[in-house]
Amino acid sequence: MLAGRNGVGKFILGGGQVRQEIIIDGKNFDDMEGFYCEIEKLLTKDLGWKIGRNLDAFNDVLRGGFGVHEYGEPIKIIWKNFKKSKKDFGYEAIIRQYEYILAHPHPFTDIDYVQSKLLDAKNGVGETLMDVLVEIITSNDPGHKNCMLEILD
Repeated sequence: MLAGRNGVGKFILGGGQVRQEIIIDGKNFDDMEGFYCEIEKLLTKDLGWKIGRNLDAFNDVLRGGFGVHEYGEPIKIIWKNFKKSKKDFGYEAIIRQYEYILAHPHPFTDIDYVQSKLLDAKNGVGETLMDVLVEIITSNDPGHKNCMLEILD
Protein backbone atom coordinates (compact mmCIF):
# COMPACT_ATOMS: atom_id res chain seq x y z
CA MET A 1 0.00 0.00 0.00
CA LEU A 2 1.26 3.45 -0.83
CA ALA A 3 0.62 6.16 1.74
CA GLY A 4 -2.57 8.14 1.42
CA ARG A 5 -4.49 10.71 3.41
CA ASN A 6 -8.15 11.16 4.30
CA GLY A 7 -8.98 7.50 3.76
CA VAL A 8 -7.52 7.34 0.24
CA GLY A 9 -4.41 5.47 -0.82
CA LYS A 10 -3.16 3.21 -3.57
CA PHE A 11 -2.09 -0.40 -3.78
CA ILE A 12 -0.31 -2.32 -6.51
CA LEU A 13 -2.03 -5.12 -8.41
CA GLY A 14 -0.23 -7.82 -10.40
CA GLY A 15 1.53 -6.45 -13.46
CA GLY A 16 2.21 -3.17 -11.69
CA GLN A 17 -1.35 -1.84 -12.09
CA VAL A 18 -2.24 0.67 -9.37
CA ARG A 19 -5.69 0.58 -7.79
CA GLN A 20 -7.03 3.41 -5.66
CA GLU A 21 -7.91 2.31 -2.16
CA ILE A 22 -10.77 4.18 -0.48
CA ILE A 23 -11.54 3.60 3.21
CA ILE A 24 -15.15 4.22 4.23
CA ASP A 25 -15.66 4.15 7.99
CA GLY A 26 -19.20 3.44 9.16
CA LYS A 27 -18.45 5.32 12.40
CA ASN A 28 -18.42 8.56 10.40
CA PHE A 29 -22.13 8.48 9.46
CA ASP A 30 -25.45 6.88 10.36
CA ASP A 31 -27.78 8.06 7.62
CA MET A 32 -27.69 8.65 3.87
CA GLU A 33 -26.91 12.36 4.12
CA GLY A 34 -23.87 11.51 6.23
CA PHE A 35 -22.94 8.73 3.81
CA TYR A 36 -23.10 11.10 0.82
CA CYS A 37 -20.96 13.65 2.70
CA GLU A 38 -18.40 10.92 3.47
CA ILE A 39 -18.34 9.76 -0.16
CA GLU A 40 -17.96 13.32 -1.35
CA LYS A 41 -15.06 13.89 1.07
CA LEU A 42 -13.31 10.67 0.01
CA LEU A 43 -13.93 10.47 -3.73
CA THR A 44 -14.12 14.04 -4.95
CA LYS A 45 -11.84 17.01 -4.61
CA ASP A 46 -11.86 20.61 -5.68
CA LEU A 47 -15.42 20.49 -6.99
CA GLY A 48 -17.30 23.76 -6.98
CA TRP A 49 -20.53 21.85 -6.37
CA LYS A 50 -21.87 18.98 -4.26
CA ILE A 51 -22.57 15.57 -5.71
CA GLY A 52 -26.18 14.48 -6.05
CA ARG A 53 -27.80 13.01 -2.97
CA ASN A 54 -29.10 9.86 -4.67
CA LEU A 55 -27.93 6.36 -5.53
CA ASP A 56 -27.45 7.13 -9.23
CA ALA A 57 -25.02 9.93 -8.31
CA PHE A 58 -23.16 7.53 -5.97
CA ASN A 59 -22.79 5.08 -8.85
CA ASP A 60 -21.52 7.87 -11.09
CA VAL A 61 -18.90 8.96 -8.54
CA LEU A 62 -17.63 5.38 -8.34
CA ARG A 63 -16.95 5.51 -12.10
CA GLY A 64 -14.41 8.25 -11.47
CA GLY A 65 -13.48 11.52 -13.06
CA PHE A 66 -14.48 13.64 -10.04
CA GLY A 67 -11.15 14.01 -8.29
CA VAL A 68 -9.36 11.09 -6.67
CA HIS A 69 -9.55 8.60 -9.52
CA GLU A 70 -9.94 8.85 -13.26
CA TYR A 71 -13.00 7.70 -15.18
CA GLY A 72 -12.94 3.89 -15.30
CA GLU A 73 -9.83 3.62 -13.10
CA PRO A 74 -10.02 0.57 -10.80
CA ILE A 75 -10.68 1.25 -7.12
CA LYS A 76 -10.91 -0.84 -3.97
CA ILE A 77 -13.31 0.23 -1.26
CA ILE A 78 -12.56 -0.92 2.27
CA TRP A 79 -15.65 -0.50 4.46
CA LYS A 80 -14.68 -0.36 8.13
CA ASN A 81 -17.33 -0.80 10.83
CA PHE A 82 -19.54 -2.52 8.28
CA LYS A 83 -21.76 -4.13 10.96
CA LYS A 84 -22.75 -0.68 12.20
CA SER A 85 -23.54 0.48 8.66
CA LYS A 86 -25.49 -2.69 7.97
CA LYS A 87 -27.65 -1.93 11.01
CA ASP A 88 -27.99 1.76 10.05
CA PHE A 89 -28.95 0.87 6.47
CA GLY A 90 -31.43 -1.92 7.11
CA TYR A 91 -35.14 -2.09 6.27
CA GLU A 92 -36.05 1.19 7.98
CA ALA A 93 -33.50 3.01 5.82
CA ILE A 94 -34.69 1.44 2.55
CA ILE A 95 -38.29 2.29 3.49
CA ARG A 96 -37.25 5.94 3.89
CA GLN A 97 -35.41 5.73 0.55
CA TYR A 98 -38.44 4.34 -1.33
CA GLU A 99 -40.78 6.85 0.34
CA TYR A 100 -38.47 9.67 -0.75
CA ILE A 101 -38.39 8.34 -4.33
CA LEU A 102 -42.18 8.19 -4.40
CA ALA A 103 -42.47 11.72 -3.02
CA HIS A 104 -39.89 13.06 -5.54
CA PRO A 105 -40.18 10.78 -8.58
CA HIS A 106 -37.93 11.15 -11.58
CA PRO A 107 -39.88 11.22 -14.88
CA PHE A 108 -38.63 7.70 -15.61
CA THR A 109 -39.36 6.27 -12.15
CA ASP A 110 -41.35 3.03 -12.30
CA ILE A 111 -43.83 3.94 -9.55
CA ASP A 112 -45.42 0.47 -9.43
CA TYR A 113 -42.00 -1.16 -9.00
CA VAL A 114 -40.98 1.24 -6.21
CA GLN A 115 -44.32 0.74 -4.43
CA SER A 116 -43.84 -3.03 -4.65
CA LYS A 117 -40.31 -2.78 -3.22
CA LEU A 118 -41.61 -0.48 -0.46
CA LEU A 119 -44.28 -3.02 0.50
CA ASP A 120 -41.67 -5.79 0.59
CA ALA A 121 -39.40 -3.71 2.82
CA LYS A 122 -42.28 -2.91 5.18
CA ASN A 123 -42.84 -6.66 5.45
CA GLY A 124 -39.14 -7.27 6.18
CA VAL A 125 -38.40 -9.06 2.93
CA GLY A 126 -36.22 -8.18 -0.02
CA GLU A 127 -33.14 -6.03 -0.06
CA THR A 128 -32.04 -3.58 2.58
CA LEU A 129 -30.41 -0.27 1.78
CA MET A 130 -27.04 -1.86 2.62
CA ASP A 131 -27.74 -4.59 0.06
CA VAL A 132 -28.37 -1.88 -2.54
CA LEU A 133 -25.15 -0.03 -1.66
CA VAL A 134 -23.08 -3.22 -1.86
CA GLU A 135 -24.66 -4.06 -5.22
CA ILE A 136 -23.82 -0.60 -6.56
CA ILE A 137 -20.21 -0.94 -5.42
CA THR A 138 -19.65 -4.49 -6.66
CA SER A 139 -21.53 -4.45 -9.96
CA ASN A 140 -19.01 -3.46 -12.58
CA ASP A 141 -19.72 -1.95 -15.97
CA PRO A 142 -17.08 -3.09 -18.45
CA GLY A 143 -14.92 -0.10 -19.31
CA HIS A 144 -16.78 2.23 -16.94
CA LYS A 145 -16.62 1.09 -13.34
CA ASN A 146 -14.17 -1.33 -11.75
CA CYS A 147 -14.68 -1.56 -7.99
CA MET A 148 -13.70 -4.12 -5.38
CA LEU A 149 -15.15 -4.19 -1.88
CA GLU A 150 -13.46 -5.39 1.30
CA ILE A 151 -15.61 -5.54 4.43
CA LEU A 152 -14.13 -4.96 7.86
CA ASP A 153 -16.19 -5.15 11.07
